[in-house]
Amino acid sequence: MMQTGTDHFDVVIVGFGPTGATLALLLSHYNVRTLILDKEADIYPLPRAVHFDDEIMRVFQNIQIAEALEAHLHINPGMRFVDRNGDLLLDWPRPKQITEHGWNASYRFHQPDLERLLRKKISENSLINVQTQCNVMNIEQAEDYVRITYFDKVKGCEFFVFSEYVVGCDGSNSFAREKLCTNTEDFGFQQRWLVVDALLRNSMPELGDHTLQYCDPERPVTYCRNPGLRRRWEIAIGEESYRDDIIDKSRLWQTLSQWITPQDAIIERTAIYKFRSIIANRWQRGRLLIAGDAAHLMPPFMGQGMC
Repeated sequence: MMQTGTDHFDVVIVGFGPTGATLALLLSHYNVRTLILDKEADIYPLPRAVHFDDEIMRVFQNIQIAEALEAHLHINPGMRFVDRNGDLLLDWPRPKQITEHGWNASYRFHQPDLERLLRKKISENSLINVQTQCNVMNIEQAEDYVRITYFDKVKGCEFFVFSEYVVGCDGSNSFAREKLCTNTEDFGFQQRWLVVDALLRNSMPELGDHTLQYCDPERPVTYCRNPGLRRRWEIAIGEESYRDDIIDKSRLWQTLSQWITPQDAIIERTAIYKFRSIIANRWQRGRLLIAGDAAHLMPPFMGQGMC
């Protein structure tokens, strides 16, 4: 197969999600020339990550998207732990005053909104190059450079580029982590949860603005009040429920009937995840580094996975 390429960059970033995009913008402040490689053609249009905090908003301020992002956010007033009947067990407020970082302590967001702002900022930055619809095939380290081979799915051929460093921001199934040749430490948390993102037809104030953790030993549930009319439920389902990850709509609405009906909302996205808690033992080897989900996975209950 024909290979072409002579380009040289300071850093190649594998993965164009929030981690990779933010890293590229931060590096550009130091005149670092980057290339971002991503296998997808565009932004994933549905909800995924939904929470970040004041420290992350400070990062977004540094890359000059915070002001535009504010219009798309919901300030989270905190989390309440309740029993299966909704009676309060523990209140964890997140005061709405500004913290020492200059922002509120807790925000809810819609990930495509964030990614659009990141990509718009990148499109205005002459130090950042982006190549989508490509699969990274190999990462080869030498003493003073790295060679990255990728397959361009549009042009149908392989290319290679050179860089000083490579950072793998390519998610939980990271190719870069594989090339790093590191083991991972699994903290033993493995649970299957059904994640449901709904778009309300009308405002339903009775659902509340707080994040709610239903401490039902038979079926724990997390409710998230996201921006606008977006709401999320995360429901523990066990190994026997929803076999083969097939989600039956009538059964789904029965599960949600405590909160909403088909007359109240549209189901925007459903997904079954195995929540895990894993950290890679090494995040750097020579000129290859990993970041984001490539380096660590955590359950979403503390809202810190993307942070």
